[in-house]
Amino acid sequence: MISRNEFESRIKKMPKTIPSKTGNASYTRFKLHGKLLSFVRVNKGTSWKLNIDELYSVYKAHSFINTTVIKNTTGRRVNSPSVAILMVIDCIDQKGRRIA
Repeated sequence: MISRNEFESRIKKMPKTIPSKTGNASYTRFKLHGKLLSFVRVNKGTSWKLNIDELYSVYKAHSFINTTVIKNTTGRRVNSPSVAILMVIDCIDQKGRRIA
């Protein structure tokens, strides 16, 4: 399991645009403001915000993570982008298993 600092470092190094797990959506324009990561869903142009401390807590607490786990834990709508972010920063694999 990676540290909170490493988690944030990986988020800061994400590519400019990342796909969703299914490939049906993509997210871009990532900006980290303290604990809040803001970004845009490309195909709809909708703006989203994600608390990276909450995402890190989900990562630490669960060995399997999918959109249902995130929704049940955070109660927010950023479930699909959260999974995409965890995948692109090498914290979970395609099947949702924690790998780091």
